[in-house]
Amino acid sequence: MIEPTTDLGRNIRRLRRAAGLTQPQLAERLGVQQSVVSEIETGRRSLSVARLDAWARALSCRPADLLAD
Repeated sequence: MIEPTTDLGRNIRRLRRAAGLTQPQLAERLGVQQSVVSEIETGRRSLSVARLDAWARALSCRPADLLAD
């Protein structure tokens, strides 16, 4: 499990916006509720390592891009 961090959340938010996606659109791509996207972006929720690839694919980036400082 990747602990919730503001860096991870900021990176996801930045990449989501760069891709022109709203939270509901990203949630739909991932098959999760919009609240999950919101909670991860704000650092209130953890992201499992197993799901990291799915999030990266949904955002058209590398998993490392999600974890960058």
